Amino acid sequence: MNAVVALLADRSCERGLAAGFEEEGVPLTCELAEGEAAALAREAVTRSALGLGVGGDAERLVLVLAGSAGQAYLQADALDARAFGRAAARVAARRPL
Repeated sequence: MNAVVALLADRSCERGLAAGFEEEGVPLTCELAEGEAAALAREAVTRSALGLGVGGDAERLVLVLAGSAGQAYLQADALDARAFGRAAARVAARRPL
């Protein structure tokens, strides 16, 4: 299982998202998938060893925690992928936002 998994319907935000995770030292695996951001995040959380899943489409990014009944913990515009990646990685590393 991967530490944090991101399922992305649009690869345009992948570099920024990965850069944000890298800055915080948290491993991220990105995979291409079809669907909308929230549904992809719910699927990604089932593949993540840390119980965090990221979903993204052309418009937004969503972070879901395994214990949150599929509700979005963080959301951001896809254009803010790097900042979202840093924040999501800080959640994964249990550091304050």
